[in-house]
Amino acid sequence: MEWFTGPSLAIGLASVVVVGGLIALGVRYLELRSRREEDATRLQVALTEPLAREPALAGSSVVPVVSLPLRGRPRVELTGWVGSREMRDLAVRAVTREGQRLGQSVRVIDRVEVIDRIRRPA
Repeated sequence: MEWFTGPSLAIGLASVVVVGGLIALGVRYLELRSRREEDATRLQVALTEPLAREPALAGSSVVPVVSLPLRGRPRVELTGWVGSREMRDLAVRAVTREGQRLGQSVRVIDRVEVIDRIRRPA
């Protein structure tokens, strides 16, 4: 049993420690990512409520999609459509205001389309 020498045991033990450390780091990363996704979902629900309460946005479809990067402030991507630029600006202001009320400095990315409805005679 020549392979049970001091150096080979040290290498084996070091390998076990390194693999264990990598597993612990991986679990920690996955836990952090899961917690960030839960926080993003909670913020997304909180930012959806003021858009639904806004009477001027009735008949429009604006949905906030929140992502929380590991560093920096939360990003809110507004998607959907509205009938005018004023309505789009109102949606952006409502989300920004609600984020400030919640103590979050959100970065709003506006991807809302303005669709001018042209009424045509039937």
